[in-house]
Amino acid sequence: MTKEIRKEYQILSLACKTARLLLENGSEVHRIEQISKKICEYYGYSCQCFASLTCVVITLENTEGEIFSLVERIENRNINLNKITRISRLVDNIHSQSYESLKEELQDIQEEVTYSSVQIFLAHIIGAAFFVFLFQGSYREVLVSGITGFFIACTALISQKIKLESLFVNLLQGMVCSSIPCFFYSLHWIDNVDISIISSLMIMVPGVAFINSIRDLFSGDLVTAQSRLLEVALIGMTLAIGSGIALKFFYIS
Repeated sequence: MTKEIRKEYQILSLACKTARLLLENGSEVHRIEQISKKICEYYGYSCQCFASLTCVVITLENTEGEIFSLVERIENRNINLNKITRISRLVDNIHSQSYESLKEELQDIQEEVTYSSVQIFLAHIIGAAFFVFLFQGSYREVLVSGITGFFIACTALISQKIKLESLFVNLLQGMVCSSIPCFFYSLHWIDNVDISIISSLMIMVPGVAFINSIRDLFSGDLVTAQSRLLEVALIGMTLAIGSGIALKFFYIS
């Protein structure tokens, strides 16, 4: 009996860890629930899963009617589509994996460092700079937006190390998005400060979170959809406040 219970808790722990990794990396709630159920049902157990932005609750029932539950608290969330894809493929091929190999693969996915600091800096610089072309800006504005992207990346990495709250980080990044272009505009080095500011802000737009909220809404996960929409609204609000503070400082209306 002890061995049977231990196995059930192992499967429950595996399902919870998978759900936590999916939620921490920006997956939709319905995908989390489907994958958790698939893991438990593969090993012959009935499963119920509830996921929100801050926690995952999974309940498992064995053939004897005994019920086991586990709760995982979610403290950090970001966007990593590569990890979500790897987990989805892993679970799709669960029939060819043993429990130990699944556990090791999940640990490998958890510890994976997807992007180096250099790649993060390049992504911010190139992303901000090339949005200028979309808005028909000049090459000087491209350079200014690239510099702004560099400082946005600096703000993100420093904030991550000192563990600042995400909304305060967005406020600082909003200030950076406006203050750098305004500084160059005050030197009369660029003619259109709006393009540089908007191009820099574009890389901060929470597009994946917004799309996931719509998908959760269509899937019937109303609580999570509302939470995600509120999160998107708060991010937009803090970016706007930070940008407005910088504009006010430089006396630009």
